[in-house]
Amino acid sequence: MKKIAFASILALLATASVFASGVENKTNMSTGYLRNPSRNTEAKRPEASYYNVAGTAFMTDGLYIEAGNQFVFKEYGNEMKTGNALSALGISDYYSNDETTVYLYPDADFVYKHDKFAVFGNFGVYAGGGSLSYSEGTSATTLLFGGEAATYYKKAQAAQAAATNYASLGDTENAAKYGEAATQAKAAVDALVSAAKSHSLDVTSITYGGQLGISYLFLDNLSFAAGLRYVHGTQSMEIKSDAFSSLGNGSNKISYEANGYTVSGVFGIHYRPIEVVDLAVQFQSKSSVKYEVKDVSGSLASKFGIYDGKTFHTDLPAVLNLGAGWQVLEPLYLSASFNYYFNYFANQDSILGETDYDNSWEVAIGADWKICKWVSYSLGLQYGKQGTTDDSNSTFNPVLDSFCVGTGVEVFPTEELTVTLAGLFAKYFDTDYYLSGYKTTLSKKVTNLSIGVTYHFPNL
Repeated sequence: MKKIAFASILALLATASVFASGVENKTNMSTGYLRNPSRNTEAKRPEASYYNVAGTAFMTDGLYIEAGNQFVFKEYGNEMKTGNALSALGISDYYSNDETTVYLYPDADFVYKHDKFAVFGNFGVYAGGGSLSYSEGTSATTLLFGGEAATYYKKAQAAQAAATNYASLGDTENAAKYGEAATQAKAAVDALVSAAKSHSLDVTSITYGGQLGISYLFLDNLSFAAGLRYVHGTQSMEIKSDAFSSLGNGSNKISYEANGYTVSGVFGIHYRPIEVVDLAVQFQSKSSVKYEVKDVSGSLASKFGIYDGKTFHTDLPAVLNLGAGWQVLEPLYLSASFNYYFNYFANQDSILGETDYDNSWEVAIGADWKICKWVSYSLGLQYGKQGTTDDSNSTFNPVLDSFCVGTGVEVFPTEELTVTLAGLFAKYFDTDYYLSGYKTTLSKKVTNLSIGVTYHFPNL
């Protein structure tokens, strides 16, 4: 098998995003987001420490601590038409999916507000977020092995024809030489066809992140905030097939692990032109994550350009967040949010090659309604447009346009305690992606459920 073939097909197998509104960036960083995805003017709850850092300066004095967990139910699928070349080898049209459920997806926020100052912090999963397991591989890996099998099949035919021709001429030496080449090529075909029909792919990708910063209320209606963000990414991949031993791998698997980290900045401004209107701008600078590969297994890995010490970048691009909110009535708050992701200026690559995404964006609207002293209800809608093209996507982790509906309730057992229950359903729109001319249809279904708890210590 050739390094070029492997790289061209698997270059996009980089991350396992559970829910991403940008290509890499995650936005489901709190239970509040699932309750209402329009969060960019948040200035009452500690989740502002991620969505609107300048809004923390408008919060009531005291210490706020929030913690939550999400449960993610997902199904990723890809379907490929193999065409005549692969069908002749016994490799038929292909479909595979992943239904791995994520049960642990935590987040935490804190805000300490005193007079005009606030200190804020956040922890969560900024990208990736879990594991994907394809028991039958993906259309990309099937095409990799099947495409190589087709190449060796042609070599076997050519060698066999040459052997037959030399034998007819009485040239036994060349007849034996090309006959041996034909035998070796046929053995490679059998092994590659076996790998195409029977292999598995497991990937885990988690990028943990945290940020810490301060905000200050310069005027009664204007605040500014700045903070530092630290992200640490981990990746691991394993492809298994019993046919690998026949291909000289030394075992039935190829695997690697990789880690990377970086520090970047976040800045925000929150303005209230009148008491009932919020306007917010936030900028998250690019997080340039440089991964280093280690613990490579399988001798074939080096043929694919995978080796210990190799480095590559999978960046979180810079993001511009805009928000507008209106306290229509005392119990009803309406908001709109817009996020723009500068993918064009980020290196969103994998271990095996470069990717090329256009910039992406999302827009959301939502409402928070305090029904009574004890309960508040929220509802939000969001549409996300990704920067993908027909030849820029991933069969492993489909990057698709989406429409989301989030809803949930906040319950207030006491004035200081808030319990939040929320859920978000994402409708992804199927798209076609072409691998070496082979049409693959990508699909995805994701439902997130979450519970969160917030406590306010007013006298600290």
